[in-house]
Amino acid sequence: MTFARRTFVTIFFSLLASPLFAQFQHAAPTLPLGNTEGTLAFERNEVTFAPQSTGIENCVNIAINNTSDRPRLMTKLESLDPRHFYVTSPSAEMLPITIGPNTTFYLNLCFKADRVKKYESALLAIFQGDTVRLGLTGQGVAPPEVMPVPKATALTQIRHKRHQWIFEFGLATRGTVHLDIEDITGKVVRNFPFEALKTPGYYEVAFDERNDVGKKIPAGTYVLRLEVTDAQTRTVVHSSKLVKID
Repeated sequence: MTFARRTFVTIFFSLLASPLFAQFQHAAPTLPLGNTEGTLAFERNEVTFAPQSTGIENCVNIAINNTSDRPRLMTKLESLDPRHFYVTSPSAEMLPITIGPNTTFYLNLCFKADRVKKYESALLAIFQGDTVRLGLTGQGVAPPEVMPVPKATALTQIRHKRHQWIFEFGLATRGTVHLDIEDITGKVVRNFPFEALKTPGYYEVAFDERNDVGKKIPAGTYVLRLEVTDAQTRTVVHSSKLVKID
């Protein structure tokens, strides 16, 4: 090998090992999300919970839409009033979560009042390079009377007005909850996630006649199914009701 060639090789490998070259290797930043590339946003700007008796939990499913053509990493979900407004799914242990391109992601958001008053707060979904804000409003009202612990675990009531539904169920014991809607073939069209153990009491869930990807489900008869696993005995209780969508 000639002296000139040996000199070139020595300089080349010296550059590869240098800190300057390492900076060039890792210097390419993530491109910002441009206006023409889509957005990250909640399906609406604010959630207003219906007036709720103190001590009763009310939950809704809220969608975050990623309309960009690339996946986005959600690193944190932070309620500014976690005592009264809180996310039950996904749990903190499940984060970070990647939301795929042109994808709708549902989270389960709950409100529980401990006083007769109006509550206002916000939920922040924090992504790499973006923060999405959802306004939250709730109203605590006095219960008509002291509501006893349910004698049995079951779906207790279904209410609906136009295309908005409220499903109520009671838990007689502490347990894990699985609630979903199936079509007449048994296929699940909407799942309502509950990650944490639930204490005895009554619970409400809102339903907007949309499936797990945010699309309006066809008119027809569906089955609302509740499955609760007792935290102590591990026995499973099932309850179901028909839901007729016009």
